[in-house]
Amino acid sequence: MNWTLTGFGQILARYLNRPEDGYEPFTPSDPEALRAALRPGDVLLVEGNNHISGVIKYLTQSTWSHAALYIGPIGERTTDDGEPLVLVEANLGEGVVGAPLSKYQCFHTRICRPIGLTEDDCARVCTYAAE
Repeated sequence: MNWTLTGFGQILARYLNRPEDGYEPFTPSDPEALRAALRPGDVLLVEGNNHISGVIKYLTQSTWSHAALYIGPIGERTTDDGEPLVLVEANLGEGVVGAPLSKYQCFHTRICRPIGLTEDDCARVCTYAAE
């Protein structure tokens, strides 16, 4: 029984992570402007393009289905192409992972900047997320 539930869960997760056909962002972000505007501690909201994103947007009645924390370069970690991992996010089937900013260059995004956090508090949050 446990194997059956695990197998079903994996199949469902694969389906929900698949991109929806014909997705085009309403307003794609300018990658260079986004890169220049982000500061450590910012939350990047993303209008996702996979099946789970549609479910999240429907249930929350929001444009945004995903959030990632921008912390700046995560140590020496990079993609295979050498791009630094600068975001921390939680993904279905993967858990909490680092990601490059280019992952969302073709998506509709918005920056949420915390107010009232000291630089020290922001640095602690980013360090904790990176670990």
